[in-house]
Amino acid sequence: MTNPYDVYLKTDISTASPVKQVIMLYDKAIACLKAAIEDIKNNDIKSKVNNINRATEIILALNSSLDMEKGGEIAKNLRELYEFSYGKILEAHARNDIQLLQDIVEILEKLREGWEGIS
Repeated sequence: MTNPYDVYLKTDISTASPVKQVIMLYDKAIACLKAAIEDIKNNDIKSKVNNINRATEIILALNSSLDMEKGGEIAKNLRELYEFSYGKILEAHARNDIQLLQDIVEILEKLREGWEGIS
């Protein structure tokens, strides 16, 4: 049986503007990292791994979607932030470093605010 929420979500994503899709990706990555923080606190390793994996997949997707030719300096700066964030998420994952994950959440929230300002 199809979950009505999944149908709604797929429709929402497919009809959203490109900027709105980017914002939705930030929202999901932020939610996953916050969940991973709670997973560390609760010693739920399996859930932490799943949340970290989802967050890193989103960061990689955002990074690979950059148009370096048209995006110029902004795309270059975003690429550096995405690569930095990806590396720090992996480091935090290996060390169960809650503070480092919180720092990355703050970076992503600031980036999300910037995209929100565009929309």
